[in-house]
Amino acid sequence: MIDGLWTAEFGSSVGVFGGGVAVFKDGRILGGDGGYFYLGDYQVTGNSLRATINVFPFIEDYESAFKTVGRNFTLDLEGSLIDDKTATAQGQPREMPGLRLGVKLTKRA
Repeated sequence: MIDGLWTAEFGSSVGVFGGGVAVFKDGRILGGDGGYFYLGDYQVTGNSLRATINVFPFIEDYESAFKTVGRNFTLDLEGSLIDDKTATAQGQPREMPGLRLGVKLTKRA
């Protein structure tokens, strides 16, 4: 049900909003946005979603959703599959305690 191409709309606790794309396939996540690419793993149990995503910059001086520049970080996310085309998740970067991220995923293909 989750394998496919998804768009992501996200916002952080520091007030930064953005969007990107992610491909979910056989437990792996590949994706990116305007300045970062993502590599990760996911698990689905029933309607529950858990993911660990490593985020890497590829454009110099591009600000992340957490207002960092040029830093790799790892996101731990937990969420729910709402239906066949919608999921939501929340989490935080391991390297930045106290910061949060919320994401809405929409399946496109």
